[in-house]
Amino acid sequence: MKILKNSSSEVILLSIILLIILFLNIIWDMHPVLDFMRYLENQKYFWTVPTTICLIIGLWIYDRNMRRKILKERVEIFNATIRTIQDILQNSSSSMQLLIMDMKDEGVHEEMVAKAEKNIKELTMVINTLATVDPKNIELKDLNRNLSVIKMNK
Repeated sequence: MKILKNSSSEVILLSIILLIILFLNIIWDMHPVLDFMRYLENQKYFWTVPTTICLIIGLWIYDRNMRRKILKERVEIFNATIRTIQDILQNSSSSMQLLIMDMKDEGVHEEMVAKAEKNIKELTMVINTLATVDPKNIELKDLNRNLSVIKMNK
């Protein structure tokens, strides 16, 4: 289930608790939250309600900030990896261009030279596709479709 996969376990647990409370309120005419609040008020522990709410909000903000920090680090690592891959591919492309020049000087068959030039064009397309990848909105299916050798040959 895709919906539950993207949600955190805390949200699912909170939803289940709210559904149980709603069920108790409507079906059995029981009011557990109201009864609990009255108990806290009678026992002079009502201060625990705002304290608990502040604690929960603080934990939620901390969790959200940590998720953002992790996402930012992943993006930085991804960008560094893509730059490294682009450098390696660019070096390979340069080496292939030198090889093609040597092949032309040596009088190698034109069909072999054409295949090597085609490989350089495909390599350039891969480098350009990697340059356009947005790590925050990456869709692996789209990336695979753009980097597909079959699509590049068409």
